[in-house]
Amino acid sequence: MGASFSALFIDQDGVSSSSPCLGDLPESCVASIIQHLDPPEICKLAKLNRAFSAASWADFVWESKLPPNYHILVHKILGFVPQNLGKRDIYTRLCRPNTFDGGTK
Repeated sequence: MGASFSALFIDQDGVSSSSPCLGDLPESCVASIIQHLDPPEICKLAKLNRAFSAASWADFVWESKLPPNYHILVHKILGFVPQNLGKRDIYTRLCRPNTFDGGTK
């Protein structure tokens, strides 16, 4: 597997044309790695390049960061459960100061 990947960066004369970089990693691999990090670390890594930025928006990355009852919380805070919000957006909204039950909670 590694040999075939390395072959992508060697031209016909056997000379290395360019070396692989972080941007060459597939987005799904990056997302699988960053899902194990804390949210502040994910946001810092999202600034590295496009692959990390795109991977930081994957729903499965943020699903594990949300509480099990986040649907109930979102409904109480927003009054409805928005269908078009990604998990990162939901996480961001739940991290803000929110009041519900007439401002008592």
